Amino acid sequence: MSSDVLSSNEIQALYNRLTQVEKERDLLQYLNVKYAQSLQFIASGRSVGFFWDEVLDVCKRFLPNAYGVLLVKEPNQSEWSLINNDEINVQLLKPENQVVALPKALMTFSQSPSCPIRKDTNIHQSPEWALWKFFLEKNNFTSVVMVNVTTSTNAAYLVVMLQQETLQLDRLTEQALIDSAKLIQAAVLRESSDSTLLEAGHYDAKTALLSPYSFKHIVSVMLKDSRRYCLRLALISLSLNAELTRYDDKYLKILADVIQSSIRDSDVAAYYGEGEFLIGVRISNMQDAETVVQKLLREIAATEKQSNSVLSGGVSVGVAHHPEHSSFENLYRAALYASSFVVEKIGYRIEFHGSVYAASSEFYTF
Repeated sequence: MSSDVLSSNEIQALYNRLTQVEKERDLLQYLNVKYAQSLQFIASGRSVGFFWDEVLDVCKRFLPNAYGVLLVKEPNQSEWSLINNDEINVQLLKPENQVVALPKALMTFSQSPSCPIRKDTNIHQSPEWALWKFFLEKNNFTSVVMVNVTTSTNAAYLVVMLQQETLQLDRLTEQALIDSAKLIQAAVLRESSDSTLLEAGHYDAKTALLSPYSFKHIVSVMLKDSRRYCLRLALISLSLNAELTRYDDKYLKILADVIQSSIRDSDVAAYYGEGEFLIGVRISNMQDAETVVQKLLREIAATEKQSNSVLSGGVSVGVAHHPEHSSFENLYRAALYASSFVVEKIGYRIEFHGSVYAASSEFYTF
């Protein structure tokens, strides 16, 4: 027999290899299409729960008989919870709670983010899985593949694929599971970015108070509630008379903190730029708004040494009321009008029916 003629065993080996390569080619084509779709979903802002369904689709392609669980531990939390509940994984929940206790093996793996994937067999008999023993035996799960998903938000995710027979984990399957889990990582990053952008749009960067747009929107909602339930509302405009420079940002932040700490949780404050702050407060009567202003000015005066550069020119405060003014624009104009009558270094005036007063007790005379 010539040395260049292949034996039947060698031919079979080549055939098997060709079959395997064709299978890998088909799977890679599937993954390319799947990941392209997933990137579009990420761009559209789909939730982490949605991507778990996408990851399961990929996992089922490689591990068709496996059952998947996605666990999450939020930043600064010690407990793990399920992303999606179903009739099987709810067996893992603690009684009267929505958290999951991790067995020792899974906890150890979660604390090793440098190890992206791990496979365990005979878990139903392992002491390190004893905490899930009832769950494993009830569902006949005997092996597991675990995948770590770390995120920039410090949230931790665990993909847990359980199976009733020994898992076959070849190179392509392992890489596919790791890459698929990264979809969750990308979805978390997108959610975090959206949240950051949304928060940045709602708050002023210098003072951390509400931005003008968000403040106006919230006060408009407060006005609707006030009209519906016949409640009162006051708008307070606080203006710094000193000419500000870019070096005054830290002093503006000091004043912003004072303002925020001087009002109730149900009230709102914003920085309108150019040294102007606006405050919306819910009140029972007109004197309540005056009480808020008096407290606020006392607190501001106490910070004069810390914020001398922005307080050097004085502080003028104007107050306007709803229902005397029914819209945000009218309230704002009235409050500014009232503040223009302040002659003291730190003082306030109150607008009422087109006139300006130094105190609410002057509104009516008998």
